[in-house]
Formats: sequence, structure tokens, C-alpha cells
Amino acid sequence: MRDEVQENNARVEDRHWWFTARRRILGDLVAEIAAGRRLRILDVGCGTGGTSGGLTAEHEVTGLDPSAVAVRLASDRFPSARYAQSMELSAIRAAAAGCDLVLLMDVLEHVEDDFLMLSTIVAGMEPGAHLLVTVPAHPELWSAHDDASQHWRRYTRDRLVRVWRDLPLEARLVSPCNAMLAPLVRAMRAVRGQNRPWHGTGEALEVPNAPMNAFLRWTFEREAAPLVRALRERGAAPFRDGISLIAVLRRGAGESIVMCKPADVPRDEHDPDSRTARDSARAALDGTRASVTG
Repeated sequence: MRDEVQENNARVEDRHWWFTARRRILGDLVAEIAAGRRLRILDVGCGTGGTSGGLTAEHEVTGLDPSAVAVRLASDRFPSARYAQSMELSAIRAAAAGCDLVLLMDVLEHVEDDFLMLSTIVAGMEPGAHLLVTVPAHPELWSAHDDASQHWRRYTRDRLVRVWRDLPLEARLVSPCNAMLAPLVRAMRAVRGQNRPWHGTGEALEVPNAPMNAFLRWTFEREAAPLVRALRERGAAPFRDGISLIAVLRRGAGESIVMCKPADVPRDEHDPDSRTARDSARAALDGTRASVTG
């Protein structure tokens, strides 16, 4: 993710409905996993700290991110956490070894070989530790925001489950999320088109007006209770459809292999490292700015 996107995230994520509601859902799920214990939490791809920073009052938080700008912003905002610049797999595996919970919050879509990253983390985790994963869902909803954020893919449920299928992980919860707003997102995407997502894109992401922001946050936050209940009761996924997918996984006993993406998994349609993709993302950002200022 580019530095300008990180800087914009730090500017808006304390107020923007998507970030604030997601933190509420995360906090409730972490409380259920912790069951009163103080956890050692590793936030992989921590960005500017907006996801895990709010957990520092009750838990010990470490974060890793490849962006020096993001790490600086996270460290300034949340001095009680330990944030460091690294996304080397060896460093992530070593950090995961001492943790009770690893967060991969909207990270796997940024990684070319998501199988290699996830299996490396699991190989370092101790039995009984948890992994909490979120990813964007529905490949057909690909938009300028995905380009600007340098995503490789959006996920189906089967594609996400395939990443850990051969690993010693127990799935305690796998569900769509951001479900209550899914009809609105689809409608706005249809009206505005692929290149003008309704919530802005990348560094152009802006906080909606106060009434709309509050409504969207309240609607998204209502998903916390059903997700926690499904986690606690090992129930079925509480939602049938959503703009994202969420999974809570528990590390089982035994060794875990480190594996690359299998040959039977289709090649990703998108390549954020290509010049074409970079030019497309830049054009999308320029178009969004023009629509805002014009």
C-alpha cells in the first residue's frame, strides 16, 4: 500500500464508519477469544495502527508492516504498542511464535502468495493460539479502490478456506461480514460504476457527512453480536452474504508445513506490481479527485 494511502488512512480511520465499526467488531471477538486473559497479539500488516491500537489497554500488542511511514504513524499514535517495519516471512514467523492471537486484517489480498504467508505464520504459532483473518469478498465487486490499494484478489469463501485447508487449523468461525450494508454497496456500485466506488478510493477515501457516517457505523456495528454468538456457540455463519469475509481459526497440535500456492489454484487475475495496474490505480485516483473537486 502506497505511503499516501497510509497517511490518508491515519487521517480518517478514527472517524470513518468502516474503520470504527470494524474495530468494534474486532474488539468484541477478541474479548470472546481472550475470556478474561491478557493476550499477546501480533498484528501482521498493522498499517497505521488503527486496527490493533485500540486493544493496547487490555492486551500486549506488537505490529509489523513493510511501510516505514505506517510504522512511524502507528508508533506515534499508540506508544504502548510495539510497531516495527518488516514483512519478512522469517520475522513474522518468529513474532508469531510467542503470541496468543495473530491478526491478518485485510492483508492476504495484498500478498501474491497468500498460501506461503499463512502457512509460514501457522508454522510459527503455538497450539491453542488463534488467527483472525478478514479479506474483501466477491471478485465481481472489484473496483478502483482495489486497484489503488494494490490488491491481488477478492475472495470467495471456497478460495479463502482453500488457503488453510491443509494446515492444522480448526475453523471456529467463517462468515461473511459487512453484510447488512451489502445491498447498499451493490446498488451504489451499479449506479456509480467500477471506477467510482461509493466510499472513495485509496488516498481519496473521505469521511461521509456526520448523519450518514453515524448511520453506516451503527449498521455495520450491529454485526458484532451475531458474529460473537456464532463464535461462542460454534454455530453456522450468521450472514449469507457480505462485502467481506471473516474467519477465526485455532492452531491445532502437530507440525505445520510451509507451502506455496498449489498448482490447482487459478492464477490471480490482477497483478498490482504491473505497470498497467499502477497506471490504472493512478488514473482511478485522479478521476476520483476530479469528481470530488469538479
